[in-house]
Amino acid sequence: MLCLILIILYRPLLAQHWRIFRTRFWRNAAFVVAGAIAMQIVVSAVRAVVPNPAQPDDGAEALLDPATAAGGELALLFSLALGPLAIVMVEEAVFRHTLLVKLPLWGSKALAVAGVLLNGAIFGAIHYQNFGSLQGTVPFMVVGVLFNLVYLWKRNLWHVILMHLVNNFVLTYGALILVVVLRDAVG
Repeated sequence: MLCLILIILYRPLLAQHWRIFRTRFWRNAAFVVAGAIAMQIVVSAVRAVVPNPAQPDDGAEALLDPATAAGGELALLFSLALGPLAIVMVEEAVFRHTLLVKLPLWGSKALAVAGVLLNGAIFGAIHYQNFGSLQGTVPFMVVGVLFNLVYLWKRNLWHVILMHLVNNFVLTYGALILVVVLRDAVG
């Protein structure tokens, strides 16, 4: 619901940025794919330096296991995987446009650098629940800074939205499809 509200509120900006994005569509699309790959390289590199402590196994069994799900359960899993895609619009509109560009942080270079870093840190911190530790969010703090720099460089929200969307799509649907394909091939 929040995603739809933000699309409505940001519609003029999104439409203006899309018109600009599509003027050099293939070049911009290649930039988005390269950015999504760079994002994963950054995440892997930061995780190598700042590993997430092992999470204890609480012994809880998954409610829906893609390795055994069929029919309606599998459809439900694919529906639930829409969440990480919808949240992209919310995160990018709020973090990149509203908190980064609309807040008056641009009075000096020091304030601008602090704003880019703080915004990235907060972006990573909101992913705490995904990883269960501060160390687990550090790679996404760095990705937040990367997205901030891309947005400031390109001045187009679609670059970061699509980079983030490609990443989330590959991680959610790619993993789900891979499990189902491997399950069916082995089983």
